[in-house]
This record gives sequence, structure tokens and C-alpha cells, in this order.
Amino acid sequence: MNHFNKITIYFVLFLSSIIFTACSASTGSRYEKSKENEKKLETKKETGKKLPDEDFNMKPYRTKIDLKETKTDSGQVPQDLSVWYGFSSSDTSNNLAKQTVIDRVKGFRVQVFSTDNLKEANDKKSELYSKTNQKNVYIIFDPPFYKVEVGDFTSLQDAKDLSFKLNQMGYNDAHVVNETVNVYE
Repeated sequence: MNHFNKITIYFVLFLSSIIFTACSASTGSRYEKSKENEKKLETKKETGKKLPDEDFNMKPYRTKIDLKETKTDSGQVPQDLSVWYGFSSSDTSNNLAKQTVIDRVKGFRVQVFSTDNLKEANDKKSELYSKTNQKNVYIIFDPPFYKVEVGDFTSLQDAKDLSFKLNQMGYNDAHVVNETVNVYE
């Protein structure tokens, strides 16, 4: 073998060792993510608390609960919902369409729902309108949220009573808020 061939062989071996070494160094980044996950699992085991997954999508797990209507002894659905809710059928809020606003004063309303989605707010308003005999249900836009509020009360106790009844109906976020309310004729 001549001197030129030896240099060529050494050069090729040297070059191939550099190439193999460089390629093997780049595979380490593939496993960095799994090492991070192992560290998270270790911290979960140490603290005993579950850390939230960042890529978790809640939409497939949402469920809609349909409640069956309760029937009376005769098998009929009660038409007068005011019996259960504790409002009399002669409540002035039933006649709001016939009444006119004569003044606006400081008072109280019951805030039931808050969202940044107008469609959700309208759906909740319709639901409240149909489930209660309170016909003064409002959507208040307080950027960036739409708040669904019920009632026009000048008495704090009346507002608290409605808030309690709404909580009993399943609206757990219902609470009394200070608001400028309408006074009807």
C-alpha cells in the first residue's frame, strides 16, 4: 500500500467516525420529552397531588343531564309552578309586558350566570324565564362578560329569598348583587 492510499483510508475512517458521532448526538433530543414526563411523574408521586395535563380536552367528557318531570298523584305535570317555587300567581312580575317603567332606583338583582358567550347567556335567560315565574330576566354586558340577572328588588330580603330558591333549583352560582333596578307602574 502506498502512502496516498493509507492517508485516504485514514481520512475516510476519520470522516465516517465524525458523521456517526454527529448523528448519534442528535437523537438525545428525542428523549428529552420523556425525561420531562418522568420528572413530572416523580413530583406527582412525591407531592401526592395530580398535576393538570396541559393538552387535556374536556369537550368529549361533557354530559347533559336530563331530569325527568315530576308528576302529581293524577299523573299530570303541575301547571302552577309557583307552588313549588313559593311565589304567588298574582306576582306583579307576570304582568311586566303590560307595565311601564316609571323610575330606576338603586336596588338588588340575583346574578345567576356569567359568561363571555352571548349565545350561552341567551340560552340561560330562556331557561330561567321558563323555569321560574320571574319574567324580568336581564342580560347585562359588563365587558368582557355577559351576566344573566333576575328580578327588580328594592328589598334585600326579597332578593335573598329568590337567590335561595334559585340555589335550590340547581343554580349554585346565584347570588345577590347591587344594581339599578326598574320600578314599574
